[in-house]
Amino acid sequence: MRMAEYVLEGLRDFASVVVSVAVLAVTLSFNRWQRRLASEQLRHQLYERRMAAYSAFRELLLALPEKNGEEIKDLFQKAHLAGSEIPFLFEDDKDLQTYVDQLLQRVRDEVVNAIPSLEVMKQEPDMLMSAAIAKDLREQANQFFGARLSIPREHFTQLPQKFAPYLKLTDFKKR
Repeated sequence: MRMAEYVLEGLRDFASVVVSVAVLAVTLSFNRWQRRLASEQLRHQLYERRMAAYSAFRELLLALPEKNGEEIKDLFQKAHLAGSEIPFLFEDDKDLQTYVDQLLQRVRDEVVNAIPSLEVMKQEPDMLMSAAIAKDLREQANQFFGARLSIPREHFTQLPQKFAPYLKLTDFKKR
């Protein structure tokens, strides 16, 4: 009977080691799963922030020919804020940063900066009596209305191409 007790005791010791190893394996597996899930969540959040930046510029381009000055200024501010996040969200892509900066500069120069002058024209028609002022305001108005059409036409094909490498869910692990 003594031999059976030793075997039984050995099996109990062995069983506790097996249970400990099994618990360790389950714990490690669960930990790996949690890290993978956290990594996927971070990738998804990065994708959402990248998409929000792209959407801000797209909304600005869509608004230029259709919206009034105040709405354009609001969307310009939103796009400008998104532009400041480009280095952090898009791996310091200098080409994308340059493109976005040039687009914002053009919208600022040709559209946003002309809005106050056009509002003055509406509110102070007497200012148009001066030929020089009227000529300047007409030139600004022509540039303003021309830019509201030409900027979206020129950038609607470029914008998605510039952002596309970062907005592909299938190839997300590389970026």
